[in-house]
Amino acid sequence: MTVIAVMLVAWAALTPSSISNESSVVPAPVNPSLVRSIAYTVPDGNVDDIYVRAINATGAGELLASFPTHFDLHARGAASPSGDRLAVLSTTGIDSTYAHMTLIDLPDGQRTTFERDVDATVDYLSTLAWSRDGQDVVISHTAPPDSTGRSSVRLLDVHAASAVVSPVATFNDVYGAAPVGFSVDGQSLYVVVTDQSGSNLWIVRDGKSQKVAPLSPGRTRDWSLSPDGSRLAYIEILGAGERTYAGRTLVIATGAVIDSDPSTNQLGPAWEPSSQVPDFGGPGGSVQLAQASPPASYIVPTSWSPDGTTLVATIYSASSDLGPSYPATIALVTSGHRVPIATAEGAQILGWVRDVN
Repeated sequence: MTVIAVMLVAWAALTPSSISNESSVVPAPVNPSLVRSIAYTVPDGNVDDIYVRAINATGAGELLASFPTHFDLHARGAASPSGDRLAVLSTTGIDSTYAHMTLIDLPDGQRTTFERDVDATVDYLSTLAWSRDGQDVVISHTAPPDSTGRSSVRLLDVHAASAVVSPVATFNDVYGAAPVGFSVDGQSLYVVVTDQSGSNLWIVRDGKSQKVAPLSPGRTRDWSLSPDGSRLAYIEILGAGERTYAGRTLVIATGAVIDSDPSTNQLGPAWEPSSQVPDFGGPGGSVQLAQASPPASYIVPTSWSPDGTTLVATIYSASSDLGPSYPATIALVTSGHRVPIATAEGAQILGWVRDVN
């Protein structure tokens, strides 16, 4: 197996000073030593297989479940912070805009894998915001757009144990609304709303929605909330010019926006545990492939393991528009090497989970 080193480049200019009402150390939602496996999907004909593979394992890992694929749209989803559940979205085969949601409890030696379908139609491309304790996950349902492209977006809370669906909030006359994470106390949901004014961060608490801070006069993507809930890293999509994707970090308490680098393209922010500085990928990111890799290749991080030792990421070969250019490789990455775990087109990272063996 080929081993390729990576470099984690520290951006000194990024390091923000602490503010009075934020915590730099937040207790982990789970013992990090128990969550050392990665869940991911691999296309196999007309289905997507879900595997769980331990960090130190070899081979494909353990097959957990399979979902049918329609219109070449593959299953996607996210693992809970506690690492004991997966939320999986799969297309309906009738209308590719929407998807079914399935919750999967991972085996723990005392019970087998348990699946249950959610009785609600949701957006196939919805972000999934898990509560910190892994008991709830918030998803979106977008109504068909009007002639201006604006729509109504309903956010739905799904109780993971019962699969009961409850309304959270509705945003009208918007281009999109994406749930991106919960506050540390679990009482507030952060949502990125895109409307005529651009992209803005909102907070939903006790059934009330309030705008918190502007992110961009245009579109944004790849939102990632810091472990202590004090910052939101994201990518701003710029207009014409050499720089298309700009890595930004919002300090939620002050509304200040920090630019990761003023001249290069970034993609896919990820946070190390307890860090207040995100790692960005892309050609100009702080996570870079070593010179042993083809010079046009770049890495897009997804998330760090809870113990902070390993990054799961996707390796791309660069294209003119910085879009995914296959073959792409899902890999486990440390400061000294990377281990490929999937190379099939359409493979998806679901997140870090506990061992299932």
